[in-house]
Amino acid sequence: MLMAVDGVNGTLLSVNRGQVMGGYAATPDEAAWLNIAYVAAKLVAFLSMSWLVDRHGAAKITLRGGILLALFTGALALAPDLGTAIAVRIAQGACGALVLVAGQTLVFRAYPAGRQPLLQSMLALAIVVVPVMVGPALHGWATDAFDWRTLFVVSSALAGAACLTFHFVRPVDPPGTRVLAPSSAGLLLLIPAVVGCVYALQQGARFDWFDDGHIRMVVVASVIALIAALFAWSRGAAKRAFLRDASVSPDFLFGLCASFFAGFALFGSGAAIPLFGNVVLALAPEHIGELALSSAFAAAAGLVLAGIALQSRRVPVAAPIPVGIALFMAGMWLLSLSSAQTGAPQMTLATWLRGFGMGLLFVSLTMMTLGGLARGLMAEGVALFNVGRQAGGLAGMAFVSTLLEWRLPAHATVLAPYLQAGNAEVDAAQTGLSNLLVDNGYATSDAATASAALMARMLQQQSGARAFDEIFLSISMFFLVAIPLLVGTKLFLARRNARALSH
Repeated sequence: MLMAVDGVNGTLLSVNRGQVMGGYAATPDEAAWLNIAYVAAKLVAFLSMSWLVDRHGAAKITLRGGILLALFTGALALAPDLGTAIAVRIAQGACGALVLVAGQTLVFRAYPAGRQPLLQSMLALAIVVVPVMVGPALHGWATDAFDWRTLFVVSSALAGAACLTFHFVRPVDPPGTRVLAPSSAGLLLLIPAVVGCVYALQQGARFDWFDDGHIRMVVVASVIALIAALFAWSRGAAKRAFLRDASVSPDFLFGLCASFFAGFALFGSGAAIPLFGNVVLALAPEHIGELALSSAFAAAAGLVLAGIALQSRRVPVAAPIPVGIALFMAGMWLLSLSSAQTGAPQMTLATWLRGFGMGLLFVSLTMMTLGGLARGLMAEGVALFNVGRQAGGLAGMAFVSTLLEWRLPAHATVLAPYLQAGNAEVDAAQTGLSNLLVDNGYATSDAATASAALMARMLQQQSGARAFDEIFLSISMFFLVAIPLLVGTKLFLARRNARALSH
């Protein structure tokens, strides 16, 4: 439940950006900081706070992080202005990262390996399905039925109840070795590096990327700070020991690479589908959320089926991955056939294939990456695995927003000449619209203006449909690039491991 609450927190602005902006009287650029602050805080916490799990125990950190998460989730509903809301979002991101790392580490440590596939599939319902498929639907329902803040009040109460239950039933996980905290210099470098990278990925399309001077400056400064922070991070004795021990497992290193690509596909498609409902179908927030929700049941089925299959030990841990990729690609290809007249029933099969494929993929990937890690490495491993997924998700959403910014006006430019006055078919269509509006009470002059506006809206709709067809197809074809890279990475790591064993 705590991980699900974090997933709901992470989907703010997914379908209700306009309502949130109106509530705070914020511009789009100002409101964007609600997500930038949340994601940046989450990444910084992943990279710098996993040592708390080993020092104090995964169970204790899960409970404390959950209590803080419940408090800050409710606090967002009470934030009086945008500045306060951004500060609360920072706390939400950090607490959410702590709960994810501590909770997943606790499950790996507290239960035997034979039960892990099904347990991890249950966790993936909160980690994968809620933020991408269920969260938008909940935000849309709350926004249309009540107010966007309502969901955070309910989520806070549920998180508090989950903490109370966990206090009485939590498994025992005593503190481990006293791991050294990251250096203050490394943390001071890490914070601006991550904030800058997240800002560039989320706002790059808005400013046309490197055509804007301040984006170039942010990217260069962030990369320099990130390199320096990683250097300081790797200098610590505990971190060097982790890198040395973890590098022995080629599956762990391969899984980190694969988590980036999986996050790209998951969050990229998760961003594209609600945008299609908004830009092309002009749906209300509740119905946009329902469009994202349509694949949730299929994703849950894929997760559970993969967990059962892997737990039976009759299926190799990597076997569901190619099946999941194939189903995901098929689903996105079907979505690329959508048009401005497409409705939710026509998209059902495509979204089901996408969700079922993602479910198969993530359970196998989790078990391959983390299943063989030693107890002492688990917290760091879980944190890095989530960093890969989150970074891939940022890249996927940046890809979708950039392609939309580029291709929508390009298609509008191509289609616009066909709607010029003097074209017989266009004139007939506009005359028909004008007559229809006059029959419904419009004055003749107003009807002509309104019919022209409707024609412009149809042009925008058709341009958006063509742009999203390309976006969906690009995400489907993404794995044609990713698979060779992953296979090459796997072969390289296998050969390196074989050479290390021979010596």
